[in-house]
Order: sequence, then structure tokens, then C-alpha cells
Amino acid sequence: MKALVFSNAQDASNFTKANINKGFVLFSNIEKVLEMSKLVSSNVTLCSTAGEYSAEGYKNGIISGFEYELSDAEVVEILYPPIKSINNLKESYKKVQNNKNAFALLLCDGLTGMEESIITTFYFIEDNFKIIGGSAGDNLKFKETFIFIGSKRVHSAVLFFNMKTRTSIIKENIYVPSGERLLVTEADVINRTVKKFNNIPASTEYAKRLNISETDLPNHFMNNPLGKIYKDEIFIASPMKVNPDKSITFYCQLIPNTFVEVLKPVDPIIEIKNTIRSMPFKPTFVFSVHCILRSLKFQQDNLWKSIDKELISFCSNISGFVSYGEQFYKNHANQTMVLLIVE
Repeated sequence: MKALVFSNAQDASNFTKANINKGFVLFSNIEKVLEMSKLVSSNVTLCSTAGEYSAEGYKNGIISGFEYELSDAEVVEILYPPIKSINNLKESYKKVQNNKNAFALLLCDGLTGMEESIITTFYFIEDNFKIIGGSAGDNLKFKETFIFIGSKRVHSAVLFFNMKTRTSIIKENIYVPSGERLLVTEADVINRTVKKFNNIPASTEYAKRLNISETDLPNHFMNNPLGKIYKDEIFIASPMKVNPDKSITFYCQLIPNTFVEVLKPVDPIIEIKNTIRSMPFKPTFVFSVHCILRSLKFQQDNLWKSIDKELISFCSNISGFVSYGEQFYKNHANQTMVLLIVE
């Protein structure tokens, strides 16, 4: 697998047409994705972003992506609702399920809130089968995101890769439990809205645990998101907004009668060094997905250059994008980095 970077849609299109025997996954802003969709063939999967990642580090407005051997992957369109795609998904999974190096790259629409429904549709996939992905973005416009298979616009897509060399997927959080825990006592799961924590209006109880005023709560969302504990791992749930009725809408689902941890940030540079140190092998290719909220924090704290230095020195054949949510195995999370490494 080879990382790619282009400055414009025409160059990207020319390259993919000159290499019709290869497959491509390309990421860019909505304008460039729409332009490329008119130029590329079916060997190209396109996904809109909230920023791109390449050997040049974090950028906004370039075209990032990678090429792969066409025989190594099968691209499956995920319809809306996702259950309509169940037969095609099962067929593609069957071809790779016995390969421990196989993985799925899942690209979800970033604005319909369907990530959990898509992941639930993968009920037939073994829990230890590697799924990594991100939700398409539109640079904080929050109007419309785009995924294309060639010139065909699709709701979401998954690529099943039947790899011959070792692969691994890694999740990194830059937040840890603060010691405060909340019980979700009333929630609208479908709309990702929590009405009450500990039987108290959500924003009132959340602010109380942070020892801040309720009106100031939204200013603390970036540094104090909530963590869902699953098999001793933390999956971050980012708050989106406080509603007039004191309920809070999140970027992923929180389930009634479950506990969530109030999180606090750690040093991202120390954490990225720890992540790299813990890698199971030295890769020849890395694919990274960074949450938009993580990216905004790095911009705010002027950290991107330091993060880039660590990632690129680890492997310069690197590609990725900034997403509206991250997929890791059968979980949807926010404010996270997920990495695929290929030996």
C-alpha cells in the first residue's frame, strides 16, 4: 500500500487513470471530492473530510489517500438503511473471514447519525475481526458529506482488504478518567440525547461534577468529554450541544442504565510517543483517522506540528483524514485517533 498526496483534482484523476490496474481511496474537502467524482473511474473510492493527513502532516484542502492492489480488496456500497446491504456484506466478509491479516475500512456518512446502525449490521462479523474507519466530514459546515465509489454517490462504503502481510489497528485517547462517574438514567438513544444523569437534568449534573456553572458547560466539552467503558477500554462520547430542556445531544449514542466516566486531558505528545512505542511491529504503511474535535484541540493548543513529527518519523508512508467520528472494531467513538499499520 502506497500513500498518495495531490494538490488538485485533475492531478489525482490523471494518476488514477494512468494506473487503472490499482485501487485508490482518496480524501479531500467537499469541493475537491465533488470535482473528482466527475473525473474518476470505479477503481476510486472518495470521501469528504474535515482535513487531510499525509507525509506532509496535517493539512486542510489537499487530496490525501493511498493506492492498493485491486485484487487485495472488495468495495461494498452500504445502502440506507444499512440492513438492505446485509447480503452483499456477508458475501464479501466470507472471502476474508479466515485471514487474520484481513481488515475492513469503513467510511460512514458523517451527518445522518447512522454509524451505530451500520456497525450493528455487522453482527455476523467475528468480534476480533479488524474494522477501522471514520465518518465523512464537510469542514464544519454540517450540511452534507460525500462518499463516492467512482462517480456513484453512496451513503456509506466498506472495503474488505484480504492482506498477505501482518496488520494491526490501534486506538489512541488523549483523555483519562477524572474520578467522576455519571449514570445515564434517561436518554433518547436514536437521537443521541441524554435527558438525565443520576436522575437530574443532564446539563445540571454534568456541570456540578466539573464544579463549574451550568452556563459555562459547553466551554468544557472539548477538554471534559465522557467515556464509555467497554471491555476495560474507554470509548469517548463527545457532547455536541446543551438543549433548552437541559438535555445534552452527543456525537454518539449513550445507553440508559450505563455508567460513563467524566474525562480529563493528558499530554498529547507523551501519549503519541507511548502509542508509537507500543506498536507490535515496524510498518511499511500507516493509515490514520483523527477526530475533528481532536484536530481542533491540536490547532487551539498549537500541537499539530509536534504530533506530525512523531507520526511521520515513525513511518513516512502515511495517509489519513480528519473525521466526524471514528470506527474501531464494532465501536463508534469521538475525539479519538485510530491507526491501521501494515507490515
